[in-house]
Amino acid sequence: MRKTVAFGLVICLLFVMASPVWADSGTPLESLRQIEIMLYGKAKVGALIERLDQLENDVFGETKTGPILVRIENLNTYLMSGIGSENSLQLKLNAVEWMVYQEASMGDPLYTRLDRLEGAMYGAAQEGSVIERADNLLKMVWASDKLNIDVVTVPKETLVKIKLLNDLDSSKNKVGDKVRYRVLDDVMIKDRLVIIAGTESVGTVQEVNTAKRLGVDGRLLVDFGTLPAIDGSSVSLIMEEKATEKNKSLELAAGAGMAGVILLGPIGLAGAWFVKGKDVVIPMGTEFYVEVMRDARVSGLSMTPAL
Repeated sequence: MRKTVAFGLVICLLFVMASPVWADSGTPLESLRQIEIMLYGKAKVGALIERLDQLENDVFGETKTGPILVRIENLNTYLMSGIGSENSLQLKLNAVEWMVYQEASMGDPLYTRLDRLEGAMYGAAQEGSVIERADNLLKMVWASDKLNIDVVTVPKETLVKIKLLNDLDSSKNKVGDKVRYRVLDDVMIKDRLVIIAGTESVGTVQEVNTAKRLGVDGRLLVDFGTLPAIDGSSVSLIMEEKATEKNKSLELAAGAGMAGVILLGPIGLAGAWFVKGKDVVIPMGTEFYVEVMRDARVSGLSMTPAL
């Protein structure tokens, strides 16, 4: 029997500021562990100095000198982008992947991404330091190891089309459940690429109310969190009037017809949808729009090579 799809969907957002890797982790060992996971996909075992030396050899081709925290932060600075920087490994891999596949796999370990790109371009993973391998890939697809990067503003209310990667169901979900989603279309600002199709992020179910008698509908409160821009900086997402109207016009919300859909909001920082019925049922694969919550300053990649 066909189930009546009914839902009230509220999106709240927590703004996340970027910070040095060691500032949030508390200890040099934990900072090192985070970098190892970022690069290799898992943390290593052994003494801190030995692991730090190995990281520097793998990334730079040599060990460095100086205080431990400075060495760790130098690794983090190269691996993870900063706004306006064109030299980080993450930004270079994002750009190369976009040029090759028209999407990016930011959630994968950086070594995995390097190996996959080299397999596609050369037929096999290459030897050498991470910095050399990344620069060689960039030269191969870009004819230069320097990207054309400039800082741009992603305006509030910029639409971002996403697809759910898991089901949402107010009769089954619990508070704390993860909500995975993927960006479907590139986001361009002033002819510069700022968010790449294929970028994935994870939200969280904040509140669940199952459908009840007397016409009380199910309800899901979902925090879609932040989405990484091409340089890795965070862009906050929300569902407000502009995204809701876009979804209504395209009949995308939960795959349901939009007859009877009413915008309720704004409620605090969020908007809401309401469709008469029973439980909230939004299947995996549903495509719809969210929007940027506030202006975001990020790096934008131009397709014109840098001079």
